[in-house]
Amino acid sequence: MASSSRSHLSVVEQVRELVRAGQGALVTFEQAEAPWLEVAGPQGMGEGGAGLGHAPVPTLRLHRNGDPEPVAVAAANGDFALGLHEIAEAARPLVGAEHPALVALLAAVRDAAADRRPRTPQVGTTVRETGTPDAAAFLSCLTLGDLQAAVEASRRHRRAA
Repeated sequence: MASSSRSHLSVVEQVRELVRAGQGALVTFEQAEAPWLEVAGPQGMGEGGAGLGHAPVPTLRLHRNGDPEPVAVAAANGDFALGLHEIAEAARPLVGAEHPALVALLAAVRDAAADRRPRTPQVGTTVRETGTPDAAAFLSCLTLGDLQAAVEASRRHRRAA
């Protein structure tokens, strides 16, 4: 990240838009031996297959030069807030004066990831024709047609047994 606060805002906005678009980025810091932040998304950082910058959901990985594995990871399909907090805390001693800019970037990524349309849940095998009411089964139903198809599948399975 550049040294001026105006540049920090520009980087934050650029990364926010990349996350909204499902793309990836690399964010570096100016302090010597500073870590770097990989922002990954479904579209990655360009053409090609999986690799750096690719993840099924918005994912951040804090890397330190020379370490084979990331220092901290936050993925939108997990406890994203906790992962972002761990990244902020792990980076605090490593990025020095740029820590407030990193915190602003993490908040922007959190908000941009929340703006993304969540995956459409699928009707699972928890829907049954008989038994006790189950909130998970009810919440997994998208439409009346999906519910009807799941109940019919359960009915056919019961008759076949």
